[in-house]
Amino acid sequence: MAKISEISKTWWHEETEGVAFTHALDMKLLHSEQSPFQKIEIFDHEVFGRVLTLDDLVQASEADEFMYHEMAVHVPLLGRKREAAEILIVGGGDGGILREVLRHDFVTRVVMVEIDERVVQVSKDFLGIHGDYDDPRVELIIGDAADYMREARAGKDAFDLIILDLSEPVGPSASVFTRDFCENFSACIKPDGVVLDSDSIFVGKNRAYFLQELCGSKDQNLVSIMQSDRLLPHVTGYRSIVQLYPAAEFGFFLYSHDGHDYSDPFAELTGRHYNADLHKASFALPTWWKANLGF
Repeated sequence: MAKISEISKTWWHEETEGVAFTHALDMKLLHSEQSPFQKIEIFDHEVFGRVLTLDDLVQASEADEFMYHEMAVHVPLLGRKREAAEILIVGGGDGGILREVLRHDFVTRVVMVEIDERVVQVSKDFLGIHGDYDDPRVELIIGDAADYMREARAGKDAFDLIILDLSEPVGPSASVFTRDFCENFSACIKPDGVVLDSDSIFVGKNRAYFLQELCGSKDQNLVSIMQSDRLLPHVTGYRSIVQLYPAAEFGFFLYSHDGHDYSDPFAELTGRHYNADLHKASFALPTWWKANLGF
């Protein structure tokens, strides 16, 4: 056992009050600022490298960001063959989703809507994830995604894939955890398109919990809204791990008009985490998932 003098004084805690849960990292603060929208901080961890937190919640680390970003992008993009794909990224200020989307030549257009320009810049300066905002296919919009989605619906714009790369429903993200937002993104997906949502999952003694509902309220759980209201009638999911997210158990959710099966990739791609075998295996769901989450 370590002596008291050997115990670090730099423990940082992320608290999930809804389940009285915390995890801690021994790391040093490199940068802290309060943007017009949220507290943005960068820490340095001896093993995991740079860590981005927003309002005291981990968003990405140098060590494991690829686990989330690769699984969020390549499963929906390689799970259905397309000659051309138009993508909307909601959030994604760290740049990782953009980086992975641009690996595919058949992606012809990417719109990324991020409310906080400082997240984009701080991530560029400290994380080096290297989403290429200068790629001619990319349009970066700094603004409220709820407003953008409302305007896109009014203008009858539509996408093949919408990726909801959102932080928890507190602060600037609260405006998108609503039924109105769900209605708008459902109207902006093409008939053969798909919406990708995701969240950390805790399994309790009586049921499973989404981090969304623990940080906000139960009516701000996008999965339950989509399941109950059937705005896009087909809801399915696949799973992965992301080691620095609460509980590590992480779910990805697919909302679509036609219920296409995304579990069989049409092309090979090997990332740091993603590969074709993992793609297929991620759709094998535990019994408790099926019982608790309705899949």
